[in-house]
Parts: sequence; structure tokens; C-alpha cells
Amino acid sequence: MEKVKVHFVAVGSAPIMKKNKFQISADQPVASITSFLRKMLRIGSGESLFLYCNSAFTPSPDELLKDLRDCFAVRDELVIHYSLQEAWG
Repeated sequence: MEKVKVHFVAVGSAPIMKKNKFQISADQPVASITSFLRKMLRIGSGESLFLYCNSAFTPSPDELLKDLRDCFAVRDELVIHYSLQEAWG
């Protein structure tokens, strides 16, 4: 099974995770890492959580991690910034 190395980076007042790099199945959509982050950070479904790829844009929830990695990975690592309020764009 193909994996993508995802590096999560907190932005602003978002809680910082002790472990911030994970190997995640390449066929997973962005929506799955949103759910994963909500569980890890204990953020309820009624609270805002924003994800950004390379500090630039918000990926679509149905975008596959392997497609994001193929286009935007830096040193074979997909960098996803997360925030509790809008940070970019």
C-alpha cells in the first residue's frame, strides 16, 4: 500500500501536536485527514478547522493525498498547515 508522508504544522493559536509527521495511505482524501486532525486535537465538528497546502491554498475535501503529494510535496513530504481561523487566502 502506497503511503504519503504528511507533515502537519500549526498556525496561529492552533494546538501543536507532539508528533507532527505521519505516513498516511495515498488513496485517502483530504477529508480523512481533516477527521484525523479533529480527533488528534480534540476539536469538535462545530468548531472551525482550516487546512492549507504549502501555506498557499485550501485543498478540496475530495482531493487525494497522492495527487497533492505528486504536485506539491517538498523533499517527498506533503506539508499541511492547520489553523482554527482563516490564515491565508
